[in-house]
Amino acid sequence: MGTWYLVRHGETEWNRTGRMQGHLGVPLNAEGRHQASRLAGRLRSVEFSAIYSSDLARAAETAGIIADGRDLAVTPDSDLREFSCGEWEGLTLEEVETRYPGVLAERIEAGGNMGWSAPGGETAIDALRRVRRFSTRANASLDVGENILVVAHGGTLRALVVCLLDLADTDFWKFHVDNTALAIVNDHDGSRVLASWNDTSHLADADSSEAA
Repeated sequence: MGTWYLVRHGETEWNRTGRMQGHLGVPLNAEGRHQASRLAGRLRSVEFSAIYSSDLARAAETAGIIADGRDLAVTPDSDLREFSCGEWEGLTLEEVETRYPGVLAERIEAGGNMGWSAPGGETAIDALRRVRRFSTRANASLDVGENILVVAHGGTLRALVVCLLDLADTDFWKFHVDNTALAIVNDHDGSRVLASWNDTSHLADADSSEAA
């Protein structure tokens, strides 16, 4: 049996202000670094055979904080990048509506259409394709009893769970992931179980201690 630990990056200023990041290299803010440190403490007792990260700054920085003090290098992988938002990257939804009148209504009407994309961006089909490439590579290196850590983005982690659990592609839309949330997928000889999803208890503990 092997175990996948899946983590979304910590908070950035663009997360806080609602700007779409996509493939842009936005760093963590102070809160994001704090979140990553809290998660690093929670995972300190877990031995990983590999740590994979998106090569975008916010994920790479989160992975680096978790990996600090371990004799294990982080392996960057561009297939773990967030979905590209094309011309929308760097914009808020309000700014998108101003620059592209009516396009948000079009997006809502598209619903779970996996072939829809922002202008110049990726479709969900495109992103799932590259996430599947990553999952195939990583799974080939996972031996019985080993744990691997994957630090990425909300979109790519939802896609990765769809791949690992062999769900319908459209199930991608059913998941939500908060900053530094932890998901755990247990692999029993190829039969996988989602043991945990969107677990941010490490942050709740921090909030409680700070309020005391």
